[in-house]
Amino acid sequence: MAAPRSKWTTLIGAAANWTAFMATLAVAFFLTPLFVNKLGTAKYDVWCVVEAVLTYFTMLDLGVAACLVRVIAGRSAKSTLELNRMVSSCLFLFLAAGGVALVVGMPVLWGLSGTMEQKLAGNQGVWPFMVLMLVNVALTLPLSVFPAILEGLEAFTTKSVIRIVALVVRTIGLVWCAHNGGELVWLAVVYTATLLLEHFAMAVACRVMLPGLEYHWRYIHRDTLRQVRLYSLDAFLAMVASRVSMQTGAIVVGLMLPTGQVTFFATAMRLVEYAKGMLRTLTATLSPNVSGLQARGEHAAIAKLFLKGTRWALYAALPVQFGLLLFGSPFLARWVGPEFITGAYPSLAILAWTVAPGLAQSVASRILYGTGELKWFARAALAEAAINILLLILLIQPLGLAGAAWAVTIPNLLNAVFVVLLTRSLLKVPLLDYAKACVAPLLFSSAFALAWWSYGPLPADYLKISIVVGVGLTGYAAVIAAWESRQKWKKWLSTRQDQALKATPVPSQLTM
Repeated sequence: MAAPRSKWTTLIGAAANWTAFMATLAVAFFLTPLFVNKLGTAKYDVWCVVEAVLTYFTMLDLGVAACLVRVIAGRSAKSTLELNRMVSSCLFLFLAAGGVALVVGMPVLWGLSGTMEQKLAGNQGVWPFMVLMLVNVALTLPLSVFPAILEGLEAFTTKSVIRIVALVVRTIGLVWCAHNGGELVWLAVVYTATLLLEHFAMAVACRVMLPGLEYHWRYIHRDTLRQVRLYSLDAFLAMVASRVSMQTGAIVVGLMLPTGQVTFFATAMRLVEYAKGMLRTLTATLSPNVSGLQARGEHAAIAKLFLKGTRWALYAALPVQFGLLLFGSPFLARWVGPEFITGAYPSLAILAWTVAPGLAQSVASRILYGTGELKWFARAALAEAAINILLLILLIQPLGLAGAAWAVTIPNLLNAVFVVLLTRSLLKVPLLDYAKACVAPLLFSSAFALAWWSYGPLPADYLKISIVVGVGLTGYAAVIAAWESRQKWKKWLSTRQDQALKATPVPSQLTM
């Protein structure tokens, strides 16, 4: 049996994931205003709508990647033959899914291309751009075997280094394209080329770390495919629901509201998703960790991890949520332009309330993925998607962008509460224990949010925003560090007192 992973392995993996995502986030912050300015609002609208539509085709992952991560993480109980069967079967399913993406995606994009060309008052390479981006999605599906294997091996550092290198190459190519005409088709070429480069490097890393691993059609086995299907179905349903909830708003706004509105909504949505993604990467190591604990029968450790993970997740998420609410307006003005204060900030202020509950849900869902308990999680996600679509239909015409934001926020909050309660019930964690894990983050973050608010409105200046946010977060981190280490200080003081008592000479008793 494989040795348990130390907490330092988990922390280093989380740090590596976070570093890679922060690099991606920094590039996204840099590229968004560049694309808006260099491409123009019309082209950027096309970019956002096509990106949102194609995201639906990533659902053809079918939850297979999540299954593969869990199998690799619990590999100590499996032979090399079983692993080869599982990986080869997953690769076969991904190849089939990529083919389906091409067959279904072509007519869908063809039907959409007319509307997009009208936005650009002409062709301007819309159709070749759409085809290349679809090819990108079709390639991503089978190539996702390799990052899934690395995640199952908890090789987060290796995966992160590869992604950062590919990100640097991709960014250079995108900036060059933006400054040399901003043609959409060349942006798609850069994305596709760097995708191949990134996943080739990951394939080499998988080969080195699992030298006995082979991909061959002879390993495709009916029983293995059935095993994948049983686990992947619920993961797939959850993924479908997630894509609907995240992308439908941008598509509906792009089709039903005037040109330019989708840019405002997509910018607000993207900023919130960047914040969530930055925080979710810290929880990415939980699923393989939980799978390993479950394989060793350490169920009490999973419950403890759930509570501790939730507490630290809220410590990280709540100041980010309050920061978006308090500083989102000047940040948008400096980041993409003053017109985004009235255009995007109202939506941002609504969507921001999903950040902290979303991260608490992320911890819970990572536990569910690690244990394979996805049935009710998937159905709750489908319910969220259904409510999202219903609210979009009801609210987008009377309320505009604010209606689209509420259509995302309300079902997201409801689902977060349900998933947390579901996980707590499955792990048999008392509700009072979970509430106690949330109290300190809520109190400390609220106090520092009040301090931020009392400072007053900030100008649209990166330096001033950074100073105020940085000073606040420094004080916040110091208070958390003192609070979380209080037991160690009590133990240290108690030990010093015991040592002092032992060192004090005992006066001799008087004899009669």
